[in-house]
Amino acid sequence: MSRRLQDNLMAFAFLAVFIGVIVMSLDFGPRARMIPLPLAIFGLVLTVIQIIWQNTRSTDELHMELIQVEAPAGVAAAADEAPPQPPRKGPEWRREAGALVMIAMLLALVLVLGPVPAVFVFTWGYFLLSRHYTWLRGLIYTAIFAGIVYWLFFVALEIQPYYGALEPLMERLK
Repeated sequence: MSRRLQDNLMAFAFLAVFIGVIVMSLDFGPRARMIPLPLAIFGLVLTVIQIIWQNTRSTDELHMELIQVEAPAGVAAAADEAPPQPPRKGPEWRREAGALVMIAMLLALVLVLGPVPAVFVFTWGYFLLSRHYTWLRGLIYTAIFAGIVYWLFFVALEIQPYYGALEPLMERLK
């Protein structure tokens, strides 16, 4: 099976899913279709653009070098003498398992704490463990991100908050 055929099969599968979501969401009430209908239409438009784009370009463009390293001018002569070594590939299953563990942790946090506290804890923990930012900068970015998530879902879209397993505690505090 060619690469282009594989790409087309996946794109048409996504197209079928988006069309299905559009058809199903037309039976929803006006408020219930506020999220799925625009997202499905947006996904449908992007998928159609993807299908057109991948079928109008040449197959030579499908092959791309992901990492291009240029050596400094003085090292270029020495690099020509040594035979090139193939890039080492580590076991990919470890990275995939790590990603699945992160998804499971986020889902568990959402079930226990609810979405906004889970987003806060998960994002700040990710920033700290990955050392992308200092703890203070990570805390600031996390607070801004969690605030945006709260505003989008609970203020702008007026979705009823879900408190997770802490729901009984939150009901007592009201």
